Amino acid sequence: MNRSNNLGRMAIQILALAAGFLMVVPPALAAAPSTLPLSIAKECSKFTAHPGDYCTITKSSLAAIPVGTKAIYYGPVLGPAILSTDVLLDAGDGNTALGYCNVDFQKGVGVCTFWAGSGTLAGFQALVNLTVDTTGLFHWDGAYSMAK
Repeated sequence: MNRSNNLGRMAIQILALAAGFLMVVPPALAAAPSTLPLSIAKECSKFTAHPGDYCTITKSSLAAIPVGTKAIYYGPVLGPAILSTDVLLDAGDGNTALGYCNVDFQKGVGVCTFWAGSGTLAGFQALVNLTVDTTGLFHWDGAYSMAK
């Protein structure tokens, strides 16, 4: 009989914990930033694979990264075919985002991640795929969020 009572109490405690967990988790999940699509095009005539070189944004689906924003690359550059580098998006007036890119120039593909920002880009996080079109224009397509 004593064992039966202990099992009953344990079942009640587990149910109480589960109910408490359900009451706490949804607000935490609601606070998580949602992701939105991101599409950016950039021209890279000022990029020669040296630290400090940059590309200029020519199209952006995100107002916080307007046309004219610079994507400045700080290296290291691993060779003429591979780029692995820190990148800073500089939209001017202290509006920046920090990230990292890996690009295979021979295949015309890569990936960039962004995890921190300031000004209008505070809380900016993104994961984008990089491609190059037939005109030589670079494209970043993926998703972003703005954490509060």
